[in-house]
Amino acid sequence: MLMQNEDNYLTAELSDLIIQSLADYAVFTTDKSGHITTWSNGAEKVLHYKQADIIGKNADILYTPEDREMLVPAIELGTALREGRALDERFHVKNGGHRFWASGVVFPLFDKAQQHIGFTKIMRNISEKEQADININEERELAKTIVQSYTEPIVMLNTNLEIINASSSFLKLFNLEQMSFVIGKKFFDVIDAGLNVAQLRTLIDETLKSHKFHSSFNVQFNHPQSGVRSMSVKPRRIYQPPNLMFSLEFEDWVKSKDLAKEQEVFISIASHEIKTPISVIKAYTQIVQRELQDAKPIVKKAVNKISEQVSHMSALISALLDTTRMTTGKLTLNQEALNLCSLVHDVAGAFEASQSSHQIIFKEEDNGVVYVDRIQIGSVITNLLSNAVKYSPGQTQIVVRTEADESSVKVSVQDFGLGIADQEQSQLFQRFGRTGSIKKTDIPGHGLGLHLSKEIIELHGGDLGFTSVEGKGSLFYFTLPSY
Repeated sequence: MLMQNEDNYLTAELSDLIIQSLADYAVFTTDKSGHITTWSNGAEKVLHYKQADIIGKNADILYTPEDREMLVPAIELGTALREGRALDERFHVKNGGHRFWASGVVFPLFDKAQQHIGFTKIMRNISEKEQADININEERELAKTIVQSYTEPIVMLNTNLEIINASSSFLKLFNLEQMSFVIGKKFFDVIDAGLNVAQLRTLIDETLKSHKFHSSFNVQFNHPQSGVRSMSVKPRRIYQPPNLMFSLEFEDWVKSKDLAKEQEVFISIASHEIKTPISVIKAYTQIVQRELQDAKPIVKKAVNKISEQVSHMSALISALLDTTRMTTGKLTLNQEALNLCSLVHDVAGAFEASQSSHQIIFKEEDNGVVYVDRIQIGSVITNLLSNAVKYSPGQTQIVVRTEADESSVKVSVQDFGLGIADQEQSQLFQRFGRTGSIKKTDIPGHGLGLHLSKEIIELHGGDLGFTSVEGKGSLFYFTLPSY
């Protein structure tokens, strides 16, 4: 019963008129097993199915493949029957496969004898305006969080070059008033005239067109106190769907050049003075291993341990060098447009063949094209797979998923091993960040892999994260913007 009228109850015709007038709501009913029995005008508008095409089909086709795999539709119906209703807020799927975010509720239906006969689903269509408001708020919060972590001059912009947020040192550098006066203003309308605006505008336009957000450039800046200076400007893409947000970091070029020279010297020394002898030791160890086929087990074991530790040291040095290159901007990205699903399959297939303890289960969607460095993204996938194997001793399977929406693609690697305690999860992406419980085990590692992987993904304008339950396993994932 929806409401009472003068004849006591709402007529079926009037009830239907009300339901059909709810243009932004999908309203439909199902039988007890979830097969659709009625379909409103709003349902047709929201979900793009004609009534004649959808009646009789199971409503689980409106859910994503991963939700169907997790039996979400059946669980939702069970909750509604048991508790009187079931609320949800999740991705649903329109006719044609397009995903969209919706909130909804399911109610059980009973006949006059109070016998259960089916369910009613009401799904709210989040309008473009509402979604835009949500996106703007999320964008502002993310920009604020990033800016608060910087002491250097940095400004966050959208593709319309409107200021979303900026650091206090940025305001000071350009002699700007307090933050409230610049947020929402066009970047080139508020920055100091001492900056070579034409030069910077051209460079930013080229960056947005080429997607090469990892390349820094220099512009002239006539500072009131210190005169003409060369400023290093580092653009960085910040992935925040569905809009692109990016930052500009400003740095005194002379100071940064001196620091970069010192760090370059370190990279050169590390490359030649450390990596070379390590490589020689590894080569001679391999010779010894071949020549000791008939040696006593204790001798073989000792030589194998030497080889393992040399490999560990070599990996550590490589990770340190990559981290330093990342910090100094010397890590070059050779980006190309490629199918991420194909790359994941190739890398994971090669990894699976290199070890025998775990089988990789692929759950793939053909998720379109990304603009990335094949080698660097491949190294991230390999690192996640390697961690999944290391931290799931005694298990035999790893699940690799690829999926996509309109603006991004996602890759996840799931293991069913040790998991990570809640109190230790904040350490994971720190440099040398190994958790206390893992340090007590004999599982090898140096704590740089995840740190470096996160840097690589963020350099591509993406994000790397995880979920984990101690004793049950972990799921690590990264997202990248669609190209």
